Formats: sequence, C-alpha cells, structure tokens
Amino acid sequence: MKCPSCGKAMRATKRDHRYEESGLKNVVLRDTTVYECGCGEMLPELPQVGRLHQRIAEDLISKQSPLTGEEFRFLRKAMGMSAKELTRLLGVTAVTISRWENNKEKVGAQSDRLLRCLYLTRSKGLTAPKVSKMLQEVMCGIVEKKPKAEPIFISSPPARERRAG
Repeated sequence: MKCPSCGKAMRATKRDHRYEESGLKNVVLRDTTVYECGCGEMLPELPQVGRLHQRIAEDLISKQSPLTGEEFRFLRKAMGMSAKELTRLLGVTAVTISRWENNKEKVGAQSDRLLRCLYLTRSKGLTAPKVSKMLQEVMCGIVEKKPKAEPIFISSPPARERRAG
C-alpha cells in the first residue's frame, strides 16, 4: 500500500489500534493490521465497518454505567437517526440533545434508557421475546453513577467473517 501523504510504500503491522475515528476515545481494536509509513502516516485496516460499529453499539447498550455524550451520539448515529428525529421521540429540544452529545449536560436516566431501547428495537434480526429479554437486562443493569467512558476492546473478526461483508 502506498502512503497517501508521501507516496512511499507503507509497512503492515499487527497491533492494537485506538479507534478514535468512531467518535469514541475508549474503543481499542485488538490485533488489527495497521499500515505505517516513515513520514508518520498510519492507516488501520477496517473491514466491515458497519459490523464493527454494531459490535460497539451492542457493548454500549449493555454497559452498566450511564452513557457519556459521545456514546449517546454514537448510538444515535448508529441507528441512522438525526438529532431532529430523536428530539421528537424523546420529547426534548434540539438544544438538549446538543448539550448531551457535547457533554455540557448529563444525559437524563430516562433518556439514556430510552435511547438504548430505541437501538434494540431498531436492531435487525431480533424477535419480540429476544428484544423483551434484552430490554429487561439493559433496564435493570444500569447502575446510577457518574458517566464515564469505559474501555471497549474489540477483537478483529476471523478472516472468514471479514470476507463475508
């Protein structure tokens, strides 16, 4: 692979990669191929980004602490939902959504739970009993404490899964 910055050949290495491109600072992709150049350019290999984001979202909805603003934004975007659409569903203003997503205000407990429920109900391939069980686990699993970004470690999918996409 050639470097987009300088045009020289890049060297591939396997290592952990902090996936800040997701909008989250706490996601680490384990054992990922990263192309590096002597000029300092680094490009991670990210097969099946949609599936990767789905896995991150599933981890977020299952975490026991409240969502951070960045996590709230990630889930909204993972659903393909605009902030305007979410304001209508949650019964809040666009200013409120903006303040939550930019960590200017803490996301309310009810809105946190509702967003997780929205994600679950919009996820593909879930039957009603599965959604019901998952909603119960999410609703009862959140422990009220200060929101913080907990580390999320995602292993690279097996080679067969990468090609399926």
